[in-house]
Amino acid sequence: MKRLLWFAVPALAAIAACQAKVDGAATRNGTGGDGSGGSGGSSSMTASFNLQCPQVQLGSPVLRLLTASEFTNTISDIFPQVATQWSNTLPANTLSAYGFANDSSAVVGPQLAQALLDTATSIATAVTGTTLATTLPCSATSADHSCADQFVTQYGRRLFRRSLTQAEHDNYLTFFDSALAKSNFATALKWVLVGLIQSPNAVYRSEIGTAASDGTRNLSADEVATEFAYTFTGSTPSDALLTQAESGSSVDVVSLAKSLLASDAGKAQVEQFFEAYLGYPQVASVERTNVTNFMAVRNDMVQETRTFIDQIVQNNGGLQDLLTSPNTNPSIQLASYYGMPAPSADYASVQRPTTYGIGLLAQGSLLAANALPTSSSPTQRGLVVFSKLLCETKPTPPPNVPPPPPPAPGQVTTRQRYEEQHANGGACASCHKLFDPIGFGFEHFDEGGRYRADDGGLQINTVSDVPNPDGTPLFNFQDEPTLAQGLATQEVVYQCFAAYLATYAYGTADSCLGSSNVADFKAGTVSIMDYYASLAAEPHFVKRNAQ
Repeated sequence: MKRLLWFAVPALAAIAACQAKVDGAATRNGTGGDGSGGSGGSSSMTASFNLQCPQVQLGSPVLRLLTASEFTNTISDIFPQVATQWSNTLPANTLSAYGFANDSSAVVGPQLAQALLDTATSIATAVTGTTLATTLPCSATSADHSCADQFVTQYGRRLFRRSLTQAEHDNYLTFFDSALAKSNFATALKWVLVGLIQSPNAVYRSEIGTAASDGTRNLSADEVATEFAYTFTGSTPSDALLTQAESGSSVDVVSLAKSLLASDAGKAQVEQFFEAYLGYPQVASVERTNVTNFMAVRNDMVQETRTFIDQIVQNNGGLQDLLTSPNTNPSIQLASYYGMPAPSADYASVQRPTTYGIGLLAQGSLLAANALPTSSSPTQRGLVVFSKLLCETKPTPPPNVPPPPPPAPGQVTTRQRYEEQHANGGACASCHKLFDPIGFGFEHFDEGGRYRADDGGLQINTVSDVPNPDGTPLFNFQDEPTLAQGLATQEVVYQCFAAYLATYAYGTADSCLGSSNVADFKAGTVSIMDYYASLAAEPHFVKRNAQ
């Protein structure tokens, strides 16, 4: 186990000097039609990874803007007394090309700046209202400069995730004295808190560090403590974690990461990764008008997949377990919808019938979310594997590509329709040959995510292959179970998953920042939770390049 000695705190000037941001943030690719030119909200950026990592690398020093959820969690943790008493007007985060909201290139624009002011004012009004004596006991007996000093020292440290410099401390107290002369204690303190919450030191978390003799930059103890907290719990470091960091004592980094991941906040952070990585909650907003009872069970599908993933991941399961488990976790109503045996209680584990697929890729939420309103979609389902498990870059479709021919139940199968348009030459063939063959493996599942024995009375053919980039087969499969089992043997699948997890943890897809344990991950000696925790032991977690 790697141990870390907490470093010294850098000056704020170093943070400002090393700030390096790009304008704006990447946006998530729109799903468009069925491979036919995209739609509104699409980005010119696409997810791209370098999976060939001869050695682990360091990323650049950055200031990372808190996401809306991180900001909310932070305020709730620092001021739990008023958790339900303030209004949050922060806009939703723009998603990166990888589907994550915590892109390290994000910056504060005019809309967010105004929302931060409004939200900070609401928080400060609540904190300095009727519960102020609970938050700041001295305000009940001696509401004066000394009491305000206590507030700035205590809560400034929590909001900045480090002790304030003397100059910062004095500036806030000077402002308090000036405001107090024109109002009262609560009002003066309110506007001090508005200033603290809006400070760049509060809304950005620093991963800048100080220059080291080897030309790199060492992150400070407080920066590392902050990185631990947000990476593994999605919120600000506790007072105890900051104190531990400032003490200079050593810490077993992987054990600390595991302990944070084992908390309720840590479990929520893992859930958030899978939801963003796979996009399965999107099923709750889709409609399948031809599928009986779909609307009644689509939210259950989300919880089924969440529970399925949680049971495997929280019990130290690996990626192979996730891909090939014979069980699932439906509600009783959802099991009836699928036509499978009912669980003992809602979302209890139940074994799938042998024909109903296996593992993550047979989850109704993924299958229904990646389909068309009135038919399955080999393209969309194939792209899930292509981009999320093989880390291939989705090609940009040419303009004016027509949609696939409409369904013709009883006349041609979905596969036949897609092969006619996408596989037999033409503008579509060169791209669709890379992922449609993968999608054919899911054809025993309709647009509602249910198993079907035939396609409108016609025999279904799921025999296909996973193509290499040159079009040759990576491996052949007969159906969804053999597709999932084949994927579970491929090194690239483990490299790809690890790259997505590192991107989520570090806020950047810079090459090879978290690839040290991929071989053990594939071998099954490192679980998904172990791999996540091991990112704390990567060099990037405590060091950065010079620029």
